[in-house]
Amino acid sequence: MAQASKASRPNVFARFGRYVRDVKAEMKRVVWPNRAEVLNSSVVVVMTLAFFIVFTFAIDSLSSWLFLDLLAGIGR
Repeated sequence: MAQASKASRPNVFARFGRYVRDVKAEMKRVVWPNRAEVLNSSVVVVMTLAFFIVFTFAIDSLSSWLFLDLLAGIGR
């Protein structure tokens, strides 16, 4: 039974050729963004990254001050 299903499958080169044709057909359907859309998206990503860097720094500084300075001074 296993031999019959293996014999009905195309060889590896035929399968690879079909794969390449399918990829080529899919690439024709892709809608690529224009330069303005890429630039706009890049600005949004960089601004979001900058916001989270500042936010993380602020939370880290606040928690460091709170736990190291205020709580460490309680036991003295």
